[in-house]
Amino acid sequence: MNVRPAGVATHLWTHIREHTLARNWELSDAFFAEIDGFAWVQGWAIVRRRTRHTYRDPRFDRVVVCCTCGGTGKGEGGRPCRTCKGEGLLNFFEPPPAARKSA
Repeated sequence: MNVRPAGVATHLWTHIREHTLARNWELSDAFFAEIDGFAWVQGWAIVRRRTRHTYRDPRFDRVVVCCTCGGTGKGEGGRPCRTCKGEGLLNFFEPPPAARKSA
């Protein structure tokens, strides 16, 4: 039999480390179960890393800064910007505001 004590010890530490990581993952699932469920129902993206969960609403991918006012919301003479209506942000999936017809 060709077994070295160092090999046995290494295998033991590897087993302990894997068991500890699996246990930490189970505890993380238990702690974040309610929050993960809420985020899943809302349609949020969930990124899981060991004991940290990050949640992100994908609707924020649609929002961009207004290129006309640079995100300030102010247009000419301190009036609200016509493009973003003074909000400073635009939504990609909303149709642009209709132009006013002059009478």
